[in-house]
Amino acid sequence: MSIPIPKLPEGVEVGKVVTRLINVRDNRVISRKEVTMEVWHPGLPTPSRLQLREEAAKALGVDVKQVYVIRVVTEYGRHRSIIEAHVYDDPTVGERVEPLYVKLRNMPKEEARKIREEMRKKGEKKAAAKK
Repeated sequence: MSIPIPKLPEGVEVGKVVTRLINVRDNRVISRKEVTMEVWHPGLPTPSRLQLREEAAKALGVDVKQVYVIRVVTEYGRHRSIIEAHVYDDPTVGERVEPLYVKLRNMPKEEARKIREEMRKKGEKKAAAKK
């Protein structure tokens, strides 16, 4: 008795990451697009946010600095992730609008660790000054 293997959609190959746009919503108030994408990664682990950010930028034809991955949901056993991302027309607007935790998630781990350490040191100095 063999277990049936679910078929992959057309154009999706094992060992490659394939992205497809599901929905693009234009938010004119803060000049950004709110994008929902489907990312297929059969035979591979869930891609990191940095990889997903690059894939989204490539799929939309924009610079990586304009894209912030907000949410990644991977379905168990399907080799498919749904991502939500914000794509800004101007990278400086995204830098001002996105919360710090989102920005930290969308940068390399070493950079994020340095920023967190600096924040921790500042917090310790403030606590010491209050005493």
